Amino acid sequence: MVLVAIVGGSGAGKTSVARKIAEHFADRANVLSMDDYYRDLPPGMTLKEFNFDDPKAFDFDYFIENTKKLKDGNTINIPVYNMVTCRREVGISTSFFPNDLVIMEGILVLHEPKLRELFDFSVYIDAPADERLIRRIERDTIERGRSIESILTQYRTFVAPSFRSFIEPQKYTCDIILPDGVSNITGMNIITNAIEKMLEINRQEEGK
Repeated sequence: MVLVAIVGGSGAGKTSVARKIAEHFADRANVLSMDDYYRDLPPGMTLKEFNFDDPKAFDFDYFIENTKKLKDGNTINIPVYNMVTCRREVGISTSFFPNDLVIMEGILVLHEPKLRELFDFSVYIDAPADERLIRRIERDTIERGRSIESILTQYRTFVAPSFRSFIEPQKYTCDIILPDGVSNITGMNIITNAIEKMLEINRQEEGK
């Protein structure tokens, strides 16, 4: 298995890049989102008070455990997180199967050193702050029914500071930095070619 990490700020285009790579490799690839490993919104706390871009917002122990199991070729059960209620769906999980290529995308996939050593290849999506904010506004107003005022307040209070403290530093641990996401055709080709070579090496080693 080749395990690939896709990281970057909220609205950078991580999901689009992950899906584009997966499309290239078709049925040989599966994509997992770190968003499913968010912790429940604490009781009595509102969206305005909770920092979703802080490492404490994620269940890293569970995420690391599942990543290790997947790396060993085991099927895992991933929680189902509701982005509207900001809680996991009780008693519901989905099965995620190992494949030749597994792509994990999220804002903090490489935050923990224990996680970094599990990945064979890592990509940081570098997008301008204004573009990331625009995409976040479009997503949260349409998909999550939030007001622009609440989105901007959250961005100033939590998103921008957390980006500087936790998310952007991951750039310097990645194998490649991809400016402009999927629109960077040259960069996308470099990434898919690198992954193809890793898959070929795995295939040759398995054939020995």
